[in-house]
Amino acid sequence: MKIGQEVFALDIGTRTVVGLVVRKQEKGYEILAHKVLEHKGRAMYDGQIHDVEAVAGSVRQIKESLESIMGRKLERAAVAAAGRALYTVEAVAGKNTSPFVEITREDIDCLKADALANAIKSISGKNASDAFADYHCVGYSIVKWFLEDEELDNLVGQKGRSISVKIVATFLPRSVVESLLTVLKRCGLELYSITLEPIAAGSVVILPGMRKLNIALVDIGAGTSDIAISRDGSIFAYGMVPMAGDEITEKICETYLLDFNEGERVKRELLTKGKVCFQDILGQNHELDTKDILEAVKTSTYQLSSEIAQKILGLNGKAPAAVICVGGGSLMPGLAECIAAQLDLPKDRVGIRSRENIAFVGGQEELSGPFAVTPVGIAVNALEGTTLSFINVKVNDIAVNILGQDKPTVLKALLHAGFTPAQIFGIPGMALTFKLNGDLKVVKGKMAKPAEIMINGKKTGLDAVISDGDVIAFKPAVDGEPGRAKVGDFINDDDKINIRINGRDFSINPDIIIDGKPATPEEDIMDNASITLRIRKLILSDIFNIISFKPEGMAGKLVMKINGCDAGFASPVQNGDEIDIYWKNIPS
Repeated sequence: MKIGQEVFALDIGTRTVVGLVVRKQEKGYEILAHKVLEHKGRAMYDGQIHDVEAVAGSVRQIKESLESIMGRKLERAAVAAAGRALYTVEAVAGKNTSPFVEITREDIDCLKADALANAIKSISGKNASDAFADYHCVGYSIVKWFLEDEELDNLVGQKGRSISVKIVATFLPRSVVESLLTVLKRCGLELYSITLEPIAAGSVVILPGMRKLNIALVDIGAGTSDIAISRDGSIFAYGMVPMAGDEITEKICETYLLDFNEGERVKRELLTKGKVCFQDILGQNHELDTKDILEAVKTSTYQLSSEIAQKILGLNGKAPAAVICVGGGSLMPGLAECIAAQLDLPKDRVGIRSRENIAFVGGQEELSGPFAVTPVGIAVNALEGTTLSFINVKVNDIAVNILGQDKPTVLKALLHAGFTPAQIFGIPGMALTFKLNGDLKVVKGKMAKPAEIMINGKKTGLDAVISDGDVIAFKPAVDGEPGRAKVGDFINDDDKINIRINGRDFSINPDIIIDGKPATPEEDIMDNASITLRIRKLILSDIFNIISFKPEGMAGKLVMKINGCDAGFASPVQNGDEIDIYWKNIPS
């Protein structure tokens, strides 16, 4: 992104909406303006929009306020989806192959598509065609390739009886994205970019130089606690706990008979006051020591810390070296210490990071505290171009929205439109395999006829990169025909007896046995058949059937010779023999 480029970023949280305008500087970033607004009611639960109109009202107020400050219209916004929405799925796919035919690039592409279809089916319980209507595929990566269960780096050109692949795919529910888009549309805004909240927070807190360390970042908001974990130079895992600060608020409301807004005020005053005053729903006034209220909500604090710790252990496989907490919920007294105890870490290994700790972002210093980290991260991610792309295309008049970090291709659009791998790649005809005199024979099936693809009227392929507004015409592939053969196709001269009878050449086929039964050369070979060809043992009397000659019913002497020598009916006939048969001394 160019120096001087600006972005309007929105963090639409469960309790609070934060809007800020950020400009990219030569070194770092500057916040030009910001606005923080609480929802008037409980319009969101656990990071999910429940009341579109109420959330849109809050966003509209922020937009208009920032437009007034900036003196210009804001037309596009960068947003983030809660970590609760991210699904990471491992999936496998396999297929049987001929051990005599090389594995091709088309086989690999088809296998990957099968694995992706299996991944989305596993999170939705639906087939790929229906499930892509519910989920956006963010991307996928290959974990391992297998040839007959043996791990290999590359399958192309290999031969074997089976191949398989293991992938990790990530998805966002379409409803999450669509609800954000609806809110923006109601406010006259277009989508600039979208990221995930744990990705946004992680990008400004766990900087690249820190990612060699095994660190867990926990963004504790009102409705959800989003988790990102770094190790070996990258952020490798994301997770979410559907609990956060609202759990504490609700416990206060339950204990002291308060409405939610009053309970939220009481919780916040626990940070700054030794005594807290409040009025319950019966109109009775109370003044309690902060320590007594903290004791009353201790079980909820323990439960929240336990859920967070268990999710970290599940993602990381062990306790991390340290835990960094951000988000307004992280300020709850005693929560950080409780998380440390759950993970069996020293207290000083669990800390809270605030916007003040982000040295490369200046301006609007009043936007401070741990709750400001995620909105700043959303803006930085948008300006750095590390957000998820979002484009709209049409496939055979089917509207398709594609979300992904990489440049999407025709293949991705077809999968999102619900076309199956078989329709996209076609299925090669099955090979015909059988045994001939004990030797295995293979007759290859015909290759599938490729799918026909056009983008905006121009012929293209599956790897072509697509752009917003493209129109894709797709004609499915046609499956290849299976391998076919007749027995006669495998009979050669060495299997025949070639003789000359009365000056004419004859070629006599061998005896043919298929699966124990006699057969003819014109018979079709079935898969897995066992064929035996045996050179026939002939005597001279067999020749009469071949030449349709009847020795009975004529007077005179029948002369039979093999290679010029007299022969009888029982004389053996060999390959290459010359045979003469005629009548001698026939009466007139």
